Amino acid sequence: MAVDRLSQRNALPLDGLAAAWGEWQTACTQPPTMPEVWLDRLVAAARTDRQARRLRDRRKAARLPIRRDLLGFVWAETPLHQAQVEPLATAAFLDQAHRLILVGPSDSAT
Repeated sequence: MAVDRLSQRNALPLDGLAAAWGEWQTACTQPPTMPEVWLDRLVAAARTDRQARRLRDRRKAARLPIRRDLLGFVWAETPLHQAQVEPLATAAFLDQAHRLILVGPSDSAT
């Protein structure tokens, strides 16, 4: 009876391991003779994949904006004064050992 290893691997929640195995099979012409070597590599790839997925899921759940900076900030839609906020972006207050405390909602929708 033939074993369908691909379907067995895909049935387990080890997507990173399955992907690493596929990449390794195409890249390696001669696999290492010691199973510990390839097993360690596959486990490391699975761990890295799992960490990346968790981070992606947490970012998605947090609903954080992809990127925010002052270049695209619309100053007319906020009570903040551009001349007061823009110098803070240089973080010079850290060099001068000044503290910075921001109070209030971070979004006008809240």
